[in-house]
Amino acid sequence: MDKLQLIVIENPGCDCGRTTVPILTVTGVSHNTCPVEVREKFAFTENRPPSGGYEPNSEAVWLGTCNRTELYSVCGSIGEAEESFAESLGIPTDFATQYIYVLEGVDAAQRLFRLASGLESLVIGEDEILGQIRRALVNAQAGDSVGPMLTRMFQDALATGKRVRSETEINRFPASVSAAAASIVRERCGMEGLSNSSVLVIGAGDVGRAVARCLKGMKTRNLAIANRTYARAEEVARGIGAEVIEWPLRPELLAQYDAIVSCTSAPGFVLTRRMVEEAVMSSPPHKSIQLMDMAVPRDIDPGVRWIPGVHLNNIDDARSVVDDSVDRRSSYIEPAERIIREQLDGFTKWMSAHSVSDSIRLMRERADLIRLGELEWVMPKLSGLSENERSLVEQFSTRLVNKMLHTPTLRLRETQSRGGSNSLSELVRHAFDLEEGVTHDGNGFNSETGRRPCSLCNKDIVS
Repeated sequence: MDKLQLIVIENPGCDCGRTTVPILTVTGVSHNTCPVEVREKFAFTENRPPSGGYEPNSEAVWLGTCNRTELYSVCGSIGEAEESFAESLGIPTDFATQYIYVLEGVDAAQRLFRLASGLESLVIGEDEILGQIRRALVNAQAGDSVGPMLTRMFQDALATGKRVRSETEINRFPASVSAAAASIVRERCGMEGLSNSSVLVIGAGDVGRAVARCLKGMKTRNLAIANRTYARAEEVARGIGAEVIEWPLRPELLAQYDAIVSCTSAPGFVLTRRMVEEAVMSSPPHKSIQLMDMAVPRDIDPGVRWIPGVHLNNIDDARSVVDDSVDRRSSYIEPAERIIREQLDGFTKWMSAHSVSDSIRLMRERADLIRLGELEWVMPKLSGLSENERSLVEQFSTRLVNKMLHTPTLRLRETQSRGGSNSLSELVRHAFDLEEGVTHDGNGFNSETGRRPCSLCNKDIVS
């Protein structure tokens, strides 16, 4: 099964009675498709979630990290997925389509499985993505935007990520994005490294915690944490033995540090050009300030790079720092791919069974809709029937539909369990137990006009 395709059940030539089985998609942008200055336009935070992204009775999970913004959805079409992605983020569709990618069916599932395994990250094998995927699912469940398809896919993806990390050594070497940021800071601080440096980490979320731990492990002489919520900064600082800086940040305080790493989820700049200029003016002569912006959207005004004595790096600069670790991890990619294939095969089989079940449900719903329509047509013409006789007619119609659909239902389930049919025509012949030379009449076909009545709306349509 290569795709979970869009299935349309309808009367050919008539628009009534159209029913669809939605498709599984992922729509997004990442560090592979656009730079940070573009990615930040698509970014969202828990405090500023997307405005929608799904219709009633569909499914949607938003995944946002420093390196990607993705919408996993079960919807009616690729176009609907693209439109929902752009509109929910408040981005013009024409602009969004220049950068977004869209995958469907098994390709969408494979994307998430590879992501959970660390193979789609800026740094191969990094662990932070597992927690981000888990929270994305929890947030969707809390918002009641997730159903059986995405719940199963995300749970299977998390299981895949755990297997890859336990059965391979893909995350053996320290090459997380947080470690990369700390390495850049250490490199920029000169020959003495961090043992004689003061570093301020702005932000006490997952990235801030991870960066602070890495810096502490690199023997930073003086490490401080600042966060808009003092209690969270205090919690991080207590865990690693750092000091806490009160909010709001003041330029004269920033001047005390050799390096500043910012990784908040603020929608605007935390460090403006004016703040940094004032910090430089408060610093001793010839002192430089190393700035590392780990946030998307960015925390630090990119214009500060033109201030003398200020050196700015951002999250995209981390790639060059971890090349060696990535090369050493590459030997573990094939074992990880094998695990992904095994896990994906299990999900694909489940998805196929789920799709067949949906198709059977839609087939029966459609048949019952036709049955009710025909009863509505015939009952006024049988006004002389008693209540008992009318009940018998209704029972007859139900039994007739059930008996007609009994064999197709069994055959569809049999076909699915065997891995599918060779062709659509073969599947139809098998499902309805058709034989050569057998014809069926009574469908209302008019040989003179070439038309027949629609079984739902009774309008003449071309046969």
